[in-house]
Amino acid sequence: MCLCIIKIMKFIFVCSILLFSAVLGRDIFLGEDHEAGFIELMPTDEMFYWLMRSRNRPSRDPLVLWLTGGPGCGSQMSIFYQHGPWYVNDDLTLRKNPHSWNEVANVVYVDQPLGSGFSSTEKPEHRARDQDDVNKALYLFLVKFFDKYPEFKGRNFYIAGESYAGHYVPGIVAYIIEQRDPNMNLIASAIGNGWVNPRTQYPYYRDFAVEHNLINVVHSALLYPAFIGCQLTIDTGYNYFAYKVCEWMMNTIVGRPKAFNVFDISKPCEGFACYDFSNFVNFLERKDVREIINVGDRPYYMCNGEVFKEMKGDQVNNFQPHVKYALENGVGVLVYNGDLDFICNWMGSEAWANEVYWEHQDTFRSAEYQKWIVDGEEAGQYKRVKDFTVIRVFDAGHMVPMDQPKRALEMFKDFIARDFFYPESPLE
Repeated sequence: MCLCIIKIMKFIFVCSILLFSAVLGRDIFLGEDHEAGFIELMPTDEMFYWLMRSRNRPSRDPLVLWLTGGPGCGSQMSIFYQHGPWYVNDDLTLRKNPHSWNEVANVVYVDQPLGSGFSSTEKPEHRARDQDDVNKALYLFLVKFFDKYPEFKGRNFYIAGESYAGHYVPGIVAYIIEQRDPNMNLIASAIGNGWVNPRTQYPYYRDFAVEHNLINVVHSALLYPAFIGCQLTIDTGYNYFAYKVCEWMMNTIVGRPKAFNVFDISKPCEGFACYDFSNFVNFLERKDVREIINVGDRPYYMCNGEVFKEMKGDQVNNFQPHVKYALENGVGVLVYNGDLDFICNWMGSEAWANEVYWEHQDTFRSAEYQKWIVDGEEAGQYKRVKDFTVIRVFDAGHMVPMDQPKRALEMFKDFIARDFFYPESPLE
């Protein structure tokens, strides 16, 4: 009898602890419905994810995969400074983001390639060296993620990312199309301030710098043939050499130390990546937070330089053909750019988008930009043909949702609704 009572008391105690932990977790994260953990790709490799369930209709709303660039940067910067459910206060507590993208969708943020954020591998040789490696690992993650969360199988599925995700997004989209997995109902993709076609985009550093008086006339004249040389080195196929040559030319504009904030020319450059992101990094060091998101004492790499080095040979590769492949297979593409970003500027994005060799290329190239209106104000300009849309967001830098959260959410709503700023497509 006494033994039974002891067992019952132990059970009640354990349940109380679990309930307290759940309540505490919801309190820290302000009642948001979220889940974080790892997907094991193989015994030595684990990929971290953080799923934010929709605030609207989680059982019906689409699933969006978000990929942060780098290469080698974790997704938490996007969660806490851009379009995730929370912002981090100076006292390392959270406040809600009213313009979070999980207002209308289930959003899963993934740390990839391995070595980024909380994701890890025990074998350095398993780190990605090019987009082919990225595709294989990320696709395996997705297969296992859909198995773990079968409620998302067949649901409308979107992929979005920014910066170096201009490689990741079109790369994995093309790979998924090729696999023809019925569980992944891929609808459209979005590339924000993306690095898609370096050969086309590199010369627009000069054009953008001239437009904004970042360089003088002499410097501009010298850079014109220099960037032609950059393009020629890319054409040789010696990627490492081409990357060094082209980056050197770009750095003659930026300077060392940086003469301006390359992510937003209207702001000063302070600290790592020109911004102070210490609040969210320190928040992730809280023991109670780490317990809730199931990372234990794992090290966190906001941006892992080793991953960046491993991927250098892939930096100058062109993913414009992958965009064409997506469009030809019925997967929509949204390209958006903050107009104050230098490093992946809107001029370069417009140029590569116009060069996409698809059946409606001529119509797209000649299409006129329309005003994009949000709350009665001109928030930017866009043009659209069929499922291909390019938008220039005014008064925003490299991270559009950080600088213009409300406008970014409106854009995102149109994106997942497949409205793409209808109905001004010349073909409709």
